[in-house]
Amino acid sequence: MITRTRAIVLPDWAGKPVEEELAGWPVVARFEPPEGACGVGLTDLSHRPKAVLQGPSVEKLGALRPGQAMWTGHAYVGCLKPGEAIVFDLTGPVEPQWPDAAYTDVTDGWVLLGLWGPKSLDVVQRLVAADVERPDIAGPVYLAASSHGIRVQLINLRGRSPGFIVACDRSHAQNLFQACLRAGRQFDLKITGQAAFYDWFKGSAMSAPH
Repeated sequence: MITRTRAIVLPDWAGKPVEEELAGWPVVARFEPPEGACGVGLTDLSHRPKAVLQGPSVEKLGALRPGQAMWTGHAYVGCLKPGEAIVFDLTGPVEPQWPDAAYTDVTDGWVLLGLWGPKSLDVVQRLVAADVERPDIAGPVYLAASSHGIRVQLINLRGRSPGFIVACDRSHAQNLFQACLRAGRQFDLKITGQAAFYDWFKGSAMSAPH
């Protein structure tokens, strides 16, 4: 099994990370002392499977037009352009299990961050100069944009409370993470482990109509 290293250096003020290993990934389950309530949670989800999908396999997942995203029951699929999509698997097996060769795995090459909580929209609007709400789109919204010179892939989960997932190349991981911290400073941002994210996700995003 390949043992990976975390792409993001966590600041001391986040607390003591309590880690677990998942398929060779060092994953922060929680922090000590406990994170507690916050205006915005920032969670490293880079261990989750990610892929670029091309060709007829995109249509098999459903009718998506550029800017739309959908929840499949275990992953978000965002449409970049006709016949091309990105896939972020949030609840399936940690080891990527893609259905066919049309899925190009980018799990090791991209980091994935969760930004969630009542003030997360305020933070995201400071990260990207693009409309992340898109009232013309029903359901989750996908966009590719620039954030402080970094190319990012972003999905507005459109849950019962605000929440987003943001990806970028692993080489820019720390810069994107620091940009999130700066943007969230005035909104009671806390760095959380994945347990806090999934507590929120199960109650807000997964339970919302898609």
